[in-house]
Amino acid sequence: MPARIEVISGFGEKAPAAIYVQTTNKSGQTVRLLLDAGGSLEGLPDKGWNIPDNLDAVLISHDHQDHIGGLPDLDKQIPVYATPQVQPYLPKQLTVQTLPNKGTIEIVGIAVTTGNAGHSFGGVWIHLGIDNGLFYSGDFCKESELFPFDPPPTADIALIDASYGLYDIPQSRSKQAIRHSLSQTQPNLFPVPQSGRALELAMWFHSHSIGNGQDIDNRQRYDNWVLGEDCIQPNAVLTSPKGLFTTYAEQALVTMTPPPFNDNAHIILCGDPEGFSGDAGRLIDSGHCHVIYTGHLPAHAKTAVANDEAHFIRWNVHPTISDQATLIEELQCSYCLPLFTKINDLSEWQRRLGDTIIDTPIIEY
Repeated sequence: MPARIEVISGFGEKAPAAIYVQTTNKSGQTVRLLLDAGGSLEGLPDKGWNIPDNLDAVLISHDHQDHIGGLPDLDKQIPVYATPQVQPYLPKQLTVQTLPNKGTIEIVGIAVTTGNAGHSFGGVWIHLGIDNGLFYSGDFCKESELFPFDPPPTADIALIDASYGLYDIPQSRSKQAIRHSLSQTQPNLFPVPQSGRALELAMWFHSHSIGNGQDIDNRQRYDNWVLGEDCIQPNAVLTSPKGLFTTYAEQALVTMTPPPFNDNAHIILCGDPEGFSGDAGRLIDSGHCHVIYTGHLPAHAKTAVANDEAHFIRWNVHPTISDQATLIEELQCSYCLPLFTKINDLSEWQRRLGDTIIDTPIIEY
């Protein structure tokens, strides 16, 4: 079946996700799908792209702002498919349908397969049964100790998260850097995505506080941590269906009881990740915390880091170039378009990932 794929937003830069797919279903009817509907990462009202006309459905990979922030502009009659864990974060006026965490359903005559993407609670990759397969990773990660990554089916066309570009430093190095960067005189504030790395970081800090509450390597105390009330809590994960969290996480989370939120705790994990609002925004404005960003830096955060008013240490929630290569091999794709990053030198990308890499926002076949 013929198809046209257009990356409306998310091509060539870290930008809101919005991918338009037009194809025909098994009945010969034209089908128009939107994969994700992201909003501004800079806290702006303008999402930077326009919703296509005559959509049949919107499929959501996960609940982060740059993947769902554009949904308020959507006609409420258009069905929006999302997993049960993502649905509470969607605008209430929408017509919401359930996307499985792992499995296959039919949407307007197109087979849609999903699996855990390893990035956030209830986040999935999406595979469309078009021709020899169209795969969209959403945001994915193969290094998470909390969220699993399910191997996908093969696909001829792949649109994959490449938010870190050619970066290839493993999580173990990030952990070491965070340990060495913690202040001993101020509360350490980590602005984090509430459904993503917040609980994973808490789980990691907690793993160092069991027993004597000290890290064996450098005697750094980790037991005085708090998790924002707006963040996914251990019990919410433990009571979710099996398969949404790793075996390691299950063993760790049952031992965790987050203490009441405290502005003066040694380690503070809270939303929002960009530091615009919530407890993170309030504490940044107060000026009494040692701020450590671990993800995307909006303009104000870049300025703070440049002025030594905050610090940046990446905690991998997107794939390294090595993990991108592994996924491409698993997919056995003919064409792969890296998303959410600049592709300044296509030949270098092809050298690292193979000749399947392309750099065009429109694919027709």
